[in-house]
Amino acid sequence: MGFIGAGRTGCAVAWHCRRLGYPIAGVTDVKPKQAWVVYGLMKQRYERLSSRDVAAESDVLFLTVPDAHIVPVFESVRKWLIPGTIVAHCSGAFGPEVLAGAREQGLGTLALHPVQSFSSHSQAIHSLPGSFFTADGSASGLRFGRHLVRQLHGGWVLVRGPDRSLYHAMCVFGSNFISALFDAAEEIAGELGISRRRAGLMLAPLARTVLDNVVEQGAGSSLTGPVERGDALTVATHLRALEKRAPKLVPMYRVMSERLVEMAKRKGMDAAAVRKLAKALEG
Repeated sequence: MGFIGAGRTGCAVAWHCRRLGYPIAGVTDVKPKQAWVVYGLMKQRYERLSSRDVAAESDVLFLTVPDAHIVPVFESVRKWLIPGTIVAHCSGAFGPEVLAGAREQGLGTLALHPVQSFSSHSQAIHSLPGSFFTADGSASGLRFGRHLVRQLHGGWVLVRGPDRSLYHAMCVFGSNFISALFDAAEEIAGELGISRRRAGLMLAPLARTVLDNVVEQGAGSSLTGPVERGDALTVATHLRALEKRAPKLVPMYRVMSERLVEMAKRKGMDAAAVRKLAKALEG
């Protein structure tokens, strides 16, 4: 098994594959220091290898590179791959279609995306086990991927190529947009003289409780807050305060609140309360 690309995802998958007993043919990266770090974490002697070297010695080759580099990297090493080799990538937005010609060459394919956020090599290693993974690929690739995910005690969901971009957008809503919401909350905290660090500490228990409730009850059923209560007066006071102190956040507040109104309607909010909230959000 080999890895071209020694970033956080490649590091985590390589580290756990070695832990699980898979022989690692090599890890390489355009930045040799990145590969050196991965070898150190795997407690394996560093060996500087070319992409060709790694590809030629791998029965499973992971292309754990940025999405835009998958195609050129595959094209650069495919002639060194023997039939039966499984070529895998970890992109969420793309499926096996980016490995064009692999089937004709007798290669297996696997698109295996961990539904997880990695902020560092060590955190990625810690967080990978138990994660969900979305997969697509050839029969041999899917067999290998399913076995690996089972060994990692993870969840398994098939998402075929045409749906990968929509699936990846779902992940952005569930991860990156949360970061954007917290960044907005920290900006408001600054207007109150509260540091960003302290704001994070204040809001984290609240956010964790909300997330736990969403998991247990679903997003709509667990909804609370002024919109869910039909409290148009409070919504109007929020908007006035934001317009004075954090005007850049007004559009964001309106868009998110409009979505909350839709959720509250599904939960059974009466038409009069909906109209009052709409009026408050209009300004």
